[in-house]
Amino acid sequence: MPIIEDILSKNNVTTGNENSIKSKFNDVILEYAKQNFKNEAMYFVQDSKKTYWENNKEHYNNDFYSVLKIENNQIEEIEISKKDMPKNIGVNDVFRIKDEEYIIDKFATEELQKEIKNMAEEIIDKQNEKLDTYRKEGHLYMVSEELGNNRFLYDLTDAPGFEFEEVHIPKDLLDVATEGSVLKYTNGTYEYYSSDGFERLDKINSSK
Repeated sequence: MPIIEDILSKNNVTTGNENSIKSKFNDVILEYAKQNFKNEAMYFVQDSKKTYWENNKEHYNNDFYSVLKIENNQIEEIEISKKDMPKNIGVNDVFRIKDEEYIIDKFATEELQKEIKNMAEEIIDKQNEKLDTYRKEGHLYMVSEELGNNRFLYDLTDAPGFEFEEVHIPKDLLDVATEGSVLKYTNGTYEYYSSDGFERLDKINSSK
């Protein structure tokens, strides 16, 4: 599995932080190549398939690897046939090309994967620290928007209220944590409270 997909599948992240991880992925790769490959091209196997769009639909070609070529501080996405790629090179590996031969760089692979994971971990840790400050014991939160398993919550208890994207909604609450419902944060988790969130919000706004 591509390393970014693997990281995101194992962690709950906000939409903004998901985009940030994907964006900084390229920055990490560029910086690593700059520091360690100098004027030599570095290749990173991004995915086990080539992705392309046709008739406004996403398609996949499993006969090719999607590979990032990093050279002269530029990233170019190329494709390499699986027939040409040595079997010891796979997704998330770093390799070089010398005399038309693909040569895996195990040391660079390990180092680069570690730097990518550290980058993502730093973003996720900061996210979770910030979310901890938004969750307040006994407070009521209205679900203002649903986004996959995430929910945008509006603090009905604080005045003025504050809205944030929550990534840790208990799975058994997802079906009832719909727009307008009210959740209560108690004992370190959310529980369903009521369905009158918009009415409560209207009262709060009218009293200002």
